[in-house]
Amino acid sequence: MKLIRSTPSSLGRVSDFDEWFRHPFAGLPSLGQFFNNLSEVFPGVPGDRLAVDVHEDKDNYYASFEVPGVKKDDVKIELNNGLLTVSAEKREKNGDNESSFSLTRSVSVPDGVSADGIAAKLEDGILNVTLPKAENRKPRTIALS
Repeated sequence: MKLIRSTPSSLGRVSDFDEWFRHPFAGLPSLGQFFNNLSEVFPGVPGDRLAVDVHEDKDNYYASFEVPGVKKDDVKIELNNGLLTVSAEKREKNGDNESSFSLTRSVSVPDGVSADGIAAKLEDGILNVTLPKAENRKPRTIALS
């Protein structure tokens, strides 16, 4: 028979079973990780939303959406109540099989966008939307007297 010496620090340790009861989902992926890996679960679907990059300069706001393999006719752009929404539908045909899926992304548009001057261009799988700032929103230099 072999005796093992116990130290007081090991007496306060939580057993693995008790730890499981405290955090039963610790080893499982989160929902965010699941949706980030959606393309692994459903081949052909790049994710649950279109990727977008938003930036501005002194005259315009810009939004660039990634829409690879999508035709110009399959893209819909709307501006409604300060929300720019881009929807893209992609159809693929392999022999007799045809599949399609659609992705949508909405971004908030700041106040002061001149809605009449909005322009969009699709080139090399990137949809660039230009949102011009209204004249009263553009920075101006004030001269000292």
